[in-house]
Amino acid sequence: MLMRRYAPLFVAAVLAGVVAYPFVRNLMGEPPQPMLGAQVGGQFTLQSQSGPVSSADLAAPLRLIYFGFTYCPDVCPLELARMAQAIEPLGTDQDQVQGIFVTVDPARDGADEVAAYARAFHPTFLGLTGSQDELSVVMRQYQVYAARVEGKTPEQYTMDHTSRIYLTNASGQLLALFSMDTPVPEITARIKAFL
Repeated sequence: MLMRRYAPLFVAAVLAGVVAYPFVRNLMGEPPQPMLGAQVGGQFTLQSQSGPVSSADLAAPLRLIYFGFTYCPDVCPLELARMAQAIEPLGTDQDQVQGIFVTVDPARDGADEVAAYARAFHPTFLGLTGSQDELSVVMRQYQVYAARVEGKTPEQYTMDHTSRIYLTNASGQLLALFSMDTPVPEITARIKAFL
């Protein structure tokens, strides 16, 4: 009788402990863990300026990934600039993080365009493109939404798209997800925690 009465409280306490456990581990100084169970991320192969690139073959143990398009007037430049600012304080450890820009607009963003665009924000950033089918697969992996929005002329269209920065490890596991509201120092701190 007593057990039945307090069973819901017991279950709630156990669930609270499970949810809080990763945070407690972090406070105790234990290394942070990937976002286990997250159905986001994974390996992919797309086209760079110098040929096909597999995310599995990159030398850096961490990747910062952003999906956008080179004709973006505001959000994409801001987020890529924030990615560059986030790795700047790492000093000599900057080579431990590979910045990656993946286009959602392959009709206009060829390999040369995405390469030049990505490098405009940081000399080590990698720009990737591919066919619409190839990009759609990667976008599904990372749960990225993108849709064409028509402009005054067919050439003046823009792209409505998800704006998030993904931090993954070399296996493509999602380690952290940053929104436009995430302060740059917080992104840097999360990167350092996984180095």
